[in-house]
Amino acid sequence: MSHVYDFDKGVDRRGTDAKKFDPSLCPDDVLPFWIADSEFQSPVELTEALHKRVDMPHYGYPYIDSAFENAVARWYKVRHNTVLNPDYIDFSPNVIMAMIWTVKEFSAVGDKILLQTPVYPPFHGLIKNNGRQLVYNEMKLIDGRYEIDWEDLEKKLKDPALKVMFICNPQNPTGRNFTREELTRMGELCLANDVMVGIDEIHADIVYDGGEFIPFCSISEEFANNSITYVNPAKTFNIAAFRTAAWFTHNEKIYRRMMNQQAYAKGMGRNIFGNIALEVCFGQCDDYADQCLAYLNGTRDMFVDYINENVPGITAIKPEATFMSWLDCRGLGFETQQELKDFMFNDAKVLLNDGTTFGAKEGFGFMRFNFAAPRSMVMEGAKRIEAAVKARA
Repeated sequence: MSHVYDFDKGVDRRGTDAKKFDPSLCPDDVLPFWIADSEFQSPVELTEALHKRVDMPHYGYPYIDSAFENAVARWYKVRHNTVLNPDYIDFSPNVIMAMIWTVKEFSAVGDKILLQTPVYPPFHGLIKNNGRQLVYNEMKLIDGRYEIDWEDLEKKLKDPALKVMFICNPQNPTGRNFTREELTRMGELCLANDVMVGIDEIHADIVYDGGEFIPFCSISEEFANNSITYVNPAKTFNIAAFRTAAWFTHNEKIYRRMMNQQAYAKGMGRNIFGNIALEVCFGQCDDYADQCLAYLNGTRDMFVDYINENVPGITAIKPEATFMSWLDCRGLGFETQQELKDFMFNDAKVLLNDGTTFGAKEGFGFMRFNFAAPRSMVMEGAKRIEAAVKARA
């Protein structure tokens, strides 16, 4: 049954357990546009399925069948025209945990792991906290679009101590949806230098203007056999709290080694409600994903255009994908990042993500704005920023 969703209505999460509205971080007079979940109702099919399971008066250990793996495979086939082997798909409580297993299994303490920055803050921590060395391939902002520094990347991948390259595609926070040519060049460089690829595709469903998302593993058999992909329905369907993600590979040896890491980390147990969430969303909720994407596409255009036309000193980078806009606030002239953060929070009364958490150098003068909310709320945030900027002029 098809449902029509009113994303303009959204859901009122203030006063609930929503982290985005935590009163210790976000008082009543501040609007939050930070943590990457949405202000939208989740799919009706999911709510119905959860009610049905709650009505079963027992919540013990579930057995594992193939429904979880088949749902992930079905989603990639239907949405991204990519065939996965369900035998090489498995559970993780989140993308970060599966990335940690990758680091531990395919590198040793002291080895190097490469990130393309600016990039999602927990990526930095999972590498440092597990005794590996961080190597950064800083992306270049050229004419409003982030581009890969290929010369730097080639040089760094040649280091024999570098064992894994993590790619975030679509890229958070820059909003890049890497092209087939870009992904191919990265994949070939990794193969040539015996570097494993771990690729976060958590934002794969949110690609704008009819753009095509290219799963890394779909490009070639060689890439599929030298990579691990991490996925999660959390962003598309607003279900992050179920703590249920998946990872997959096409390589049996890689699969077995990842499963060993799960066993070592006692990461084998699954969540009965998380299972339902992933299986229903990836199995039945195409219509929701289509409607949500169409709404976000319009919101993105409205927000980015408004900021760029009305707020001097701030440039909103127009994302090709994701529901985040990377705001270049360097034109405001703040000498420190703390001044910029205080301005947004105290003067504009909006709570955004600090750009320097995505890269101390690369994110200086930047803030990340999450526009996955009703347009009235998003535009209220934009107008608050505009008023605060013009008041200090």
